[in-house]
Amino acid sequence: ENRVLAWPLVRECYMLSGEADFLLKCVAPDLTAFQDFVIDELTAASNVASVKTTLVIRRVKFEPGVPVALAQRRRAE
Repeated sequence: ENRVLAWPLVRECYMLSGEADFLLKCVAPDLTAFQDFVIDELTAASNVASVKTTLVIRRVKFEPGVPVALAQRRRAE
């Protein structure tokens, strides 16, 4: 976890349960920079056994936060 804090390309990091241990959301200036990070930093880390990458094509929806008003309306019904 401490190593992740030092990687500027990693913008978000989540510890998971299930098949994968961590989910990293990375932002790189280009594909070459991302590949360099994956090869030189991420897979080179001694505690990383495997890496699976997925690239975002486009964002379809973005609604951060918790829909509290929706939950309150449902309770009132």
